[in-house]
Amino acid sequence: MPTWPVTLPDCPDSPGYSEQPQSQVLRSEMAVGPAKTRRRSTAAPLTIPVVYGLITRAQAETFEAFFVNDIGAGSLPFDWVHPRLGTTVSVLIVGDPPYELTPVGNGTFWDLSMTLEIQP
Repeated sequence: MPTWPVTLPDCPDSPGYSEQPQSQVLRSEMAVGPAKTRRRSTAAPLTIPVVYGLITRAQAETFEAFFVNDIGAGSLPFDWVHPRLGTTVSVLIVGDPPYELTPVGNGTFWDLSMTLEIQP
């Protein structure tokens, strides 16, 4: 399985980082009385918006090559170290657009933002 490139930062920036679990509850309203609830499944993906700030042009090019060549433009999962747990997890890049590179200042550095989905 592909792995997050070692030349890119290990950990995303704290601002903008959050963990967003998907609800595992299916709720059905009843004509009379309280709603009924049940668990949808035992495995749910967890989405994590991440920002890697102030990466160099070379690092941006490394990421783009990794995205296109190693993970099939985002179609394949890759191993990534979870910043809170410190364990390796399998993630996909999700969303449209899949990532955003934004120049900082005169374009010497870039901010890379994307949403990762931890695979159950």
